[in-house]
Amino acid sequence: WCISRQRSWGVPIPVFYDRETGNEVLLDEDTLTHIQSIFAEHGSQAWWTMDESELLPPSRADEAHLWKKGTDTMDVWFDSGSSWAGVARARDELAYPADLYLEGSDQHR
Repeated sequence: WCISRQRSWGVPIPVFYDRETGNEVLLDEDTLTHIQSIFAEHGSQAWWTMDESELLPPSRADEAHLWKKGTDTMDVWFDSGSSWAGVARARDELAYPADLYLEGSDQHR
């Protein structure tokens, strides 16, 4: 199963590619931690509205001209199939594992 989709909406996969070749990938604990804090404050839409110098951690901000943010998004079925764990663990009033997890009406048939 492919976890990514090439479409203009959805939760972005927070990866950077070498701007010159596109072959080298930047995806490490430092970048993920920084992007996680951005998403917690501004939402995942920040990936589309902020540029690389804002999305890269301070330790790599001066390298922004070398990296291009990716445009793939998380497949909705992968995302919805795993998001319950993050929600249940983050809220003390919820049980883990969840007995039932419902999403928006566009996620069922």
